Amino acid sequence: MEEWSAINDAMRMRGIRMRGGKAGAMLEYRLVPMMMCSVKIGEDLSVSALTRGLDSSVKRTNTNKIGFHIQDVILLLFCFSIFVIQIHAWIIK
Repeated sequence: MEEWSAINDAMRMRGIRMRGGKAGAMLEYRLVPMMMCSVKIGEDLSVSALTRGLDSSVKRTNTNKIGFHIQDVILLLFCFSIFVIQIHAWIIK
């Protein structure tokens, strides 16, 4: 409906009026721009889907269960120990 309204506004600005049952003009002035807008929107959606990785063979993490594993614990302990060492060095100064 938004595209149809934009096409009507563009026709009105150009002074094109649909009167007298001109079926050819109706197709040319309304449906062709509507089809072009639909194709453009479809292309934009396709690019968006490819950008989000919908064609990827790798399993997506937002649809697969992920969790806290041993490597996460090790990294957390490493970071915490560095933090404690820094605090201890700061207190000693």
